[in-house]
Amino acid sequence: MNTETGVYWVQEALTAAVILAGPVLIGALLIGLSIAIFQAATSIQEMTLSYVPKMVVVVIILYFLFGFMLQYAIGFLERVFDFIPSIAQ
Repeated sequence: MNTETGVYWVQEALTAAVILAGPVLIGALLIGLSIAIFQAATSIQEMTLSYVPKMVVVVIILYFLFGFMLQYAIGFLERVFDFIPSIAQ
């Protein structure tokens, strides 16, 4: 295995991490930002106000995207396991 192959697999792993974690993190970020703006506008400083909506949004996103995420992760792992025998050659 040369450097180009190693860089390729690192790039693929980082891409998979972004694709798998991105929707959940973006959803949590957007709902957290909107709640923070709401709290600043209304002077409500309840700490638990941001946790419940974030959890609900994360669960909703996972409910709708889990099938895609699972298929993507399985496809990535299949590519990795198919590549492993070629390392020994």
